[in-house]
Parts: sequence; structure tokens; C-alpha cells
Amino acid sequence: MSPPGLTRRATLGALLAAPGLALARNPGVDVSPLRRNGDNTDADFLEAALPGYLRQAFGPGRDVRVRIDSLYYGPPGSDGRQSGNGAIDTIEGVGWLDGREAALTCSVVATVSLPDIGGYGARMRQDTLARSFAQWLPGRLGH
Repeated sequence: MSPPGLTRRATLGALLAAPGLALARNPGVDVSPLRRNGDNTDADFLEAALPGYLRQAFGPGRDVRVRIDSLYYGPPGSDGRQSGNGAIDTIEGVGWLDGREAALTCSVVATVSLPDIGGYGARMRQDTLARSFAQWLPGRLGH
């Protein structure tokens, strides 16, 4: 039985606010700019993948939020290689950590697989951009 005046809801709220339990906090990921532009495929992927990559990059218990503003998938040959199957992909956004803010643009070299049966190549390009953003953000935020 709970002490007088201490409800289950109040107890749960106090426990969730405790610093030691901040490990369960998910980093906030805002992909609304992508959705406004009709890019639900990338928005869905980043919304699912980025929280895990941000937790790996920043460690537990940090107040991390990001907003992804745009993604650009370069056409085959845009990396300048003679083979013609490389591209330059870019992700742009903003990150916040404990009140600090930093804009971040990451560009990566990708391999274009055509035909992309099953979308594996496209998924790899999405994943590389998500990881790149999460890995470069701590340095931009002084972490």
C-alpha cells in the first residue's frame, strides 16, 4: 500500500524524472520538413533509425534532439569516378544537445546499384546518411 498522498501515477512520474533513469529517454527526431515535401519514405526510415544512432553517438541520459531538413541522393557519376556508379549523397539538419544548437550538413560517397532489386541499395544509402549525421553531430555540438 502506498503512503498517504502518493499515488501510483506520482510515483511513476518521479521515477521517470530521476537522472539515473534517463537511459530510457529516446532522442527526439523531427522529420516534418521531409514530410512537408512529400518524402515519407525517408522520413519513416530516419524516424526509426536515428534515435538508435544518436544514443550510440551521445551515450545515455543526454537531451538530444534533431531536425532533418533535407536529403539529396546524387545521380550516378556525381562523385567524379570514372566507373560512373558512385554518387555524392547529402543530409542536412539541425541538432540540439543540452540547450546548444548546431546546423550540420554531411556528404558521403555512395555506390549506386542499378537495377536496385528489392531496394537494398537505396536502404544502404539512407542508412549511411543517418549514421553519418549521428556520428558527426557530437563534434559539432562540442560533445
